[in-house]
Amino acid sequence: MGMNSQQARSTDPEELLLRTDWSSVEHCCPNVAPATPVILRQLLDEDADIQGAALRDLRQAVTHANTFYSATAPAAAFVAAILGHPRTRVQVTDRRPWEATEAGEEPRFLLVVGLLDWLGSIAWDANDESADGYDAHIEAFRTLRPKLLDALRPFLTNDEREIRDAALAAVLPLLAAPELAHQAGGSLCEEVRALAADSARYRQRAIDTLAGWGEDITPFQQYRHTPADIGAHAEGFADDPPF
Repeated sequence: MGMNSQQARSTDPEELLLRTDWSSVEHCCPNVAPATPVILRQLLDEDADIQGAALRDLRQAVTHANTFYSATAPAAAFVAAILGHPRTRVQVTDRRPWEATEAGEEPRFLLVVGLLDWLGSIAWDANDESADGYDAHIEAFRTLRPKLLDALRPFLTNDEREIRDAALAAVLPLLAAPELAHQAGGSLCEEVRALAADSARYRQRAIDTLAGWGEDITPFQQYRHTPADIGAHAEGFADDPPF
């Protein structure tokens, strides 16, 4: 899905970056990790390998160990704003060259899917009452949730199923927020049921959502207590990030 001229103007990367004083916010390991605006710029680099590395740095620095930092909310706002950029339709890998050598090349995936997974993972963590990070940093992200939902909605009807599924999985934790709960249910239930039935990758999140909505999850009981299978590039890291 490309961008029309209005989208292109509203998602100019440099303009978006200028909206934040990046010197006033921090992520994990600032002495060794790339600066947040460097990571964000590299997400739209002309080199797909640099883009994949930037996605890895985004997860490992800005949401290291599923923790909220002062850079997390503004980085999430930037990522949501660039989802329609043509450079996010590039196939990337977030595996390092030496990892590919030792374990074999990981199948590449659309960068936009990796970014949607990252946003969904943060949104899921933000719903946890005991989320890791300072309260102000967590609340800064929670304040963004309505805007994030608006940014994600267009991707629910994308022509490519992998993008639609990733977008729906990212939307679900946002709809669990009290201020957005009234937008859940209805026709969306059928889409979430289809996700639970057909997507091993996002099944657990779909089932948990249906249960939270009070829907019948009997057809999915065999999956109810299995770990969510959202893939490595959707999750935070518990170990020190080897930048």
